Amino acid sequence: MLKIYLKLLQKSRPSAGWTLAELMIAAGMTTIVVLLAGFGLVTVLKEDKVANATGEMQYDLNRATEFISEEIRSAKTIEAQMADIERNAKTFLEKHPGKTPILALKIDGVYERVVYYIDEVGDDEIWRGPGVIRRFGPHFDVNGKHDPDSARNPDKWQSIALVDGIALKRDKDPALTDLSLDASQIDSLAQCKNLPHDPDKSDGVNSYIATDNEGQEWYRFPQKKEDVLKARGFFSCVRADKQLAQINLVGSSFDEFKHLYEEGDVLQKKSRHLDKMEYGVSTMVHARSEAIGSAGEEVPSYTVDSLITFQEKGNATITVLHANIPCSDGTTSSDIATYFVRHTDLTVVGKVFGLGTGSTVEFEQSDQANAHLIETKLCSAEVKDRITAKNAADIDPNVKFATNDNSDHTKLNDIILNPSPTIVSKLSQAGFIKTAKDGSYDFTLPDNIVLYFLELSFVVDDPIKNPTTGKWEFKEETDPHFDDVIFFVEMTK
Repeated sequence: MLKIYLKLLQKSRPSAGWTLAELMIAAGMTTIVVLLAGFGLVTVLKEDKVANATGEMQYDLNRATEFISEEIRSAKTIEAQMADIERNAKTFLEKHPGKTPILALKIDGVYERVVYYIDEVGDDEIWRGPGVIRRFGPHFDVNGKHDPDSARNPDKWQSIALVDGIALKRDKDPALTDLSLDASQIDSLAQCKNLPHDPDKSDGVNSYIATDNEGQEWYRFPQKKEDVLKARGFFSCVRADKQLAQINLVGSSFDEFKHLYEEGDVLQKKSRHLDKMEYGVSTMVHARSEAIGSAGEEVPSYTVDSLITFQEKGNATITVLHANIPCSDGTTSSDIATYFVRHTDLTVVGKVFGLGTGSTVEFEQSDQANAHLIETKLCSAEVKDRITAKNAADIDPNVKFATNDNSDHTKLNDIILNPSPTIVSKLSQAGFIKTAKDGSYDFTLPDNIVLYFLELSFVVDDPIKNPTTGKWEFKEETDPHFDDVIFFVEMTK
């Protein structure tokens, strides 16, 4: 056709002009060439725009994945149970009700869990939609470390957008409304890679527990399939030992290009660009930072909520640092016996008389270390207190405790407003506190230490249970300072 066109243009007519038919043919062919060239140019520009946006999305998603992976590697554990997250990420849940944590990391010196979650992009935000991954945690200093002051103050933490353009389920989600996708293909969008749910342990709809080849359980966040499909751009599976996580991210540039294509064509995958508009990353990351004691010893997994619950077999000892107990006659005493009552057999073990350290006690998995104290001399053997579980039904107002990640008490002054020089000296010598810039005292506890503060009150009469109520009778002090007894429990493997 182009040859004919060229001949027509080159045709020599020395004695005549162009005929109307020739002009019409030439004009028509020119129009066709221009239209083809224009269509090709538009196609090239579209391809270039999609390619550039896809490359940018892939770069951002890979960088975000690496950032999350690095923080996981700095963590001691990755929470695998929602109950643990509810207990250890209270500030996040208070500030962001209704948001589901996808990752919750326990990091040394950070007084609550660092949380990653997915959120919708707000109308007033500059981020690309439809979704964004946010991080809730302490900020970093100039050296890329968690800022110590920020790490101790979860109330001041802010949610920061890490990466935008994250896939979310909408009414017209290309991946979920395509008629060619069957139920199993949709399920695969919410399935952890190579970790299908175990039908003996979960239904895959309201709960998702997988079992790997080594027999270890994995828990998906979120647990419900519906919640994963709604926020399919970010979900995780965490191994039960809290040491390994699979993170799954899906980026989408569909919102950026929906004005360039017929939405119906894209939704039905009539457009070949849909596959280019999404990019997924899935990777396994290990929490490499192991919990260690003050002398570098290994630490068993445990939880503490006044009582210490061993999540694996381990050893524990009690050390009493300070005792100044009020007696019913107005005197004070430091003559006490402090000991564990082992939950499984209710035996008394690891007893300490006065100040000092008791013998090492072995605890099995699921055992609870419950401490009792008795004044032994001046106060006529009055029973003073027992450490009791802090829950809705049984709260002990006479006990406060501190760990290296307990956001309730990050400073000594949170527990004892004006600690005496004796207490400051003893805790400083033990390496448990340091002076802050404002003159207060920050806790600096190793991973394996739980530090207890008790404000004791004396029994009205003899140390026996009231025959009517079945309870111990205490006479409350009028001005508690939690400085009557200070002791700590040290755990090792």
